[in-house]
Amino acid sequence: MKTGIRQAILLTTLAVILGLATNTLTETGIPFFGNWPSLAGSDSIIVPPSADEGDPPFISLDEAAAKFQTPGILFIDARDPEDYEYGHIKGAISIPYDYLEDINDPRVTSVPKDQGMVIYCSGTECESSLYLGRDFQYKGYTEVSIFFGGWREWNEAGLPVEQDI
Repeated sequence: MKTGIRQAILLTTLAVILGLATNTLTETGIPFFGNWPSLAGSDSIIVPPSADEGDPPFISLDEAAAKFQTPGILFIDARDPEDYEYGHIKGAISIPYDYLEDINDPRVTSVPKDQGMVIYCSGTECESSLYLGRDFQYKGYTEVSIFFGGWREWNEAGLPVEQDI
């Protein structure tokens, strides 16, 4: 009986060590520490009335926060440059939809087609993220997500932000 318990403890310990080592050594490992939100009801997905069936997927605040913690995910701010400078999700780049002359703009074409990205704008009153997401999808980008809660929901949740002014 004691041998079986010892073997179970040894096997469990080895499995935990192997799991931790694998998580630490892989690029897509889950961070042990981070700024994870603890928000009640933040898993609800906000979808604009003009959304179509073929649109890129819409994600909740929780999903956006999880993607923020994932290495290699690009956040794109579709708002006006002035709004972006005033405050944006930390690390996000500015590709303002209203100022985009053409989807062949170098700011768009410089992004790899398989780049994981989250596009957002001001919030529920702004559909620039939807339109920019559609344009990226039309150009063949495969990992596009739209965070329609946008800047307002992110900022109100107290998640990481930065300013350029």
